[in-house]
Amino acid sequence: MDNNYAKEMAHFIKEYDQFIRPYNDAIKLVKIRLEALDSDYGQLHRHNPIHQIIHRVKSLDSIIKKLALRGYPTQIEYAKEYLTDIAGVRVITYYQQDVYEVVRALKSCLDVVKESDYIRSPKESGYRSYHMIVVVPVHYLKGIEYYPVELQIRTLTMDCWASIEHQLHYKTLKDEFYGEISKKFQQYSEELNMISLKMEAIYAQQNTRLPMPTEFKEDS
Repeated sequence: MDNNYAKEMAHFIKEYDQFIRPYNDAIKLVKIRLEALDSDYGQLHRHNPIHQIIHRVKSLDSIIKKLALRGYPTQIEYAKEYLTDIAGVRVITYYQQDVYEVVRALKSCLDVVKESDYIRSPKESGYRSYHMIVVVPVHYLKGIEYYPVELQIRTLTMDCWASIEHQLHYKTLKDEFYGEISKKFQQYSEELNMISLKMEAIYAQQNTRLPMPTEFKEDS
């Protein structure tokens, strides 16, 4: 039985490796576009909008669990049809205006199938980010195949809040004070956003590339 189990697991791993390869290739192509964009802006404006690019692909276990959670067949071949977040790229920028510069540039070179602006319309939790799902053409000898990549584009302060909130969320999910803690995180999200915009306003005063955030034009 142990031998059969080992063979079965080896088959699943091989199947996953073959399945996930084009998603990794799609991520590489998106990263090339982002790095070129960042370099181009650096040359033109003496400012690199992108602080960091992080990427990941879902594990086999994560893919199967998500298919099951959504009521789909749990064979991996169904994942491409039903899941759009198997490949993910997070772009962390310095300023809020940088987020929209990156979004605008990506729209000019990639096909966007879905987008959600959680910066102008934050989630109830206080979460802020700009989400996009783009379809990337991956070229192979047998032809072109298209794969979705989920992008999350946000500032350093937004990413800081999201990372800490995510970590504490699972530690306090069953805590009797969870509701009170959630309200505090909503408040901290707003406070961090205001601080970030104030710092962006200072930068805007020294650099004509960025328009000064509307909230601070009268105060400056």
